[in-house]
Amino acid sequence: MLNDETILAAKASFNGKLEGANITLQGEFRGDLKATGLVRILEGSEVNAKVEARSVEIGGHFQGNVHTETLRLLGPARATGTFRAKKLSVEEGGQLDGDFEIGEGPPQRSAENKPSDGKKR
Repeated sequence: MLNDETILAAKASFNGKLEGANITLQGEFRGDLKATGLVRILEGSEVNAKVEARSVEIGGHFQGNVHTETLRLLGPARATGTFRAKKLSVEEGGQLDGDFEIGEGPPQRSAENKPSDGKKR
């Protein structure tokens, strides 16, 4: 089923590979994630992974590589790594640091993308 969801609970820890339609992480995860739908990394989670999914939403601490169509960083997110996405949205307070390939353009490097102060850069 496309609505199937794999959940790693808040106090759980997992090392390895997870594959599924939708994956939600609330605990600690290290390894590879592959989803045909959405990967959600919730606030309070600690993730070090290679992620491939249609959509990725990060609200916790993330380090690794992401390859997705849509990447969304929530306010409490702290993400470091290599990010490849067609679309990117970052809520106020979200922090993203690393190498980026957004849209169809070439990869770009950001020293640190701090919370927005409302000014265009």
